[in-house]
Amino acid sequence: MPIPVSCQCGYQVDAPDHYAGQQVNCPQCSNPLTIPAAAPAAANTGLGGALEGLGIKAGSGGIPCPHCLDAEIPVGGIICIACGYNVETGSLMGGDEKKQKKAFGAATYTHRSYGNEQLDHAAQMMEKELLEINAEGGLPYWFWLFVFFNVISFGLGLAMFSLTWFSLSGETLKIATMRGNGVTQLAEAAEINPTKKDDLYLLVSEAEISATPSKPKKDANSSAGSTMTQKAKPGTFVYKLDEQNGFFRFNPLPDQTNSGPSGWVPSSGVVHVSRAQVDLIILGNAGDTPKEQRPITDEAYYALYKGLGSYCTIEFYIGLVYYVICHISIATWAFKDNDKTQAFLASAIPGYNMIWAFMRRKYVGGLGIMAILAFTMIFGSLIVESFVPELLPTVAGASD
Repeated sequence: MPIPVSCQCGYQVDAPDHYAGQQVNCPQCSNPLTIPAAAPAAANTGLGGALEGLGIKAGSGGIPCPHCLDAEIPVGGIICIACGYNVETGSLMGGDEKKQKKAFGAATYTHRSYGNEQLDHAAQMMEKELLEINAEGGLPYWFWLFVFFNVISFGLGLAMFSLTWFSLSGETLKIATMRGNGVTQLAEAAEINPTKKDDLYLLVSEAEISATPSKPKKDANSSAGSTMTQKAKPGTFVYKLDEQNGFFRFNPLPDQTNSGPSGWVPSSGVVHVSRAQVDLIILGNAGDTPKEQRPITDEAYYALYKGLGSYCTIEFYIGLVYYVICHISIATWAFKDNDKTQAFLASAIPGYNMIWAFMRRKYVGGLGIMAILAFTMIFGSLIVESFVPELLPTVAGASD
C-alpha cells in the first residue's frame, strides 16, 4: 500500500510501496528524502476484500503528477503522459521542442515531443482524431446554407411564374406583339441601318399625351377643369424623337389599333425594346416563319420561361454570395495552417482554394465540396439560362 511521506519543505506524497526503505530526491526541492519501511498490510476486509476476492483490483497505486495534479503517474513510471513531467529530473520533457510533419499542400499536424517515440506517436494520433472528429461531426453550416439559398431562388422563380401567369390569364398584363406594315418598314430600315433597332420603345402605361414636355394644361373654359387630350394606349410601339424634363416625345409605328397621335408622355411609362426582342417581332411578322420559331405568346409557356429566367438570375447572384462565404472560410483555415505560401495561394486564386481544401480535407472538413456547390450554382444557372428564349416585354392590360 502507498507510504505517506513528508519532506522538510512541506511537500507531501504517498510513495509506492516498492520505494520502501529507499532514498529519493524530493520532486519539489530536490533534497534527499527517505522513504520509511512499509507497515504490515492489514487483512482485506469489508468491500475491498470482497472486490479482490472477485478478482477486481482497487486502485493502481500511482502517485498524482506534481506538475498538472490532474493525472496519475502509474507504479514504476517516471513520466506523466498528460503533461510530460519527469519525476526524476523534475522538469518537462521537450517543453520547447516542436515537431512539424509536412504533407502535400500544407503542414498537417503540429505536436510537442515527449522525448519518446511511442509517446510522440500516441500524441499525434490523439490530435489527429480530435481534428477529424471536429471536422466531420454533424451536418456543417454550409450544407444548410446551400439548401436555404436554393429554396430562396426557387421560391422567387416560382412566385414570378405564378404572378406572370395569373396576370396574363386575368388580362391585367398583355404580351406586347405587333404585326403589319410597321414591322415591315422597321425590318427594311434595319437592313440599311441596323442601329434603327435601337430606336424602338414601348408604352407600358396609360398616360395623357401633351404637346409640350410638361403635364397637359387644363381647359380654363370647362367648369370641371378637365383636359382636352388623348391618352396613350399601353402596348403601343413607338419611335423616340426626343426626351426632356422627364418627358418622352414619341411617334407611333403604323398599323397599331388606337395608337393615338404623337406627342409627349412621362418617361416613366416608356421602356426600351432590346435588339433581341425587335428580332423576335420581325420574325413573328414574317409569313413564312415556322410556328416553332415564332415568339412565344402562349400564356402558360411565357410564364414558365419568365419564372425560369428569374430563377436562373437569382441563383447566379446567390451563388456568387455563397462562393464568397466559401472563399473566406477556406482562406481563414489556410492562414491557421501556418503555411504562408499556401495561405496566399488559397486566398488569391479562386480555383486553387478548392484544390487546397481537398488536399487538406481531414483538416478543414467539407469546404472543398462547398466550393464545388458554389461553382455549380454559378455555372449551372448560366447554362440553364442560355436555353431560356428571349421573351417579348409585357405591358399593362385594360384599365376597366
